[in-house]
Order: sequence, then C-alpha cells, then structure tokens
Amino acid sequence: MDLFSDIKAIIMKILGIDGESVTPEAHLHFDLGADSLALVTMSVAISEKYNVELLAEDIVELENISELISLVEAKINT
Repeated sequence: MDLFSDIKAIIMKILGIDGESVTPEAHLHFDLGADSLALVTMSVAISEKYNVELLAEDIVELENISELISLVEAKINT
C-alpha cells in the first residue's frame, strides 16, 4: 500500500488538477486551491478507502500533504 500515491490520486480527482502539483510539501488550500467542500469530499474519500474516521476538521490545520499522509497512517495503525 503506497499511501502517497493513493492520496495523490484522490486529491487529483477531487481538485481536478495534474499530478505535478501534488507533492508531499504542497499545502491543500494555499498551493492546491482546496476549498472547504473539497476538504470534506477528500476526508470522506480517504475515510472510505482506508476504513478510518477522518474529518474535514482534521485536514484543515495540516501544513502539507506529508502531514495528511502521517495522519492517515496513524489512524490506520490504531
């Protein structure tokens, strides 16, 4: 399971962007343009894919995609 690739694919699909912009350092809102609806959609998609509880509020405060991956990893491993 490659979390980065899976989450990158989810982000690309929801935001309608190409993969070059989706890097571990990219900020969902400032760099990729994710709005609150996109964050909710992302949290639902990630929650369903990995069978974890991930809320949009969990994602809002993250600095970058790398932190999102760490958060998902932590929820998978609990």
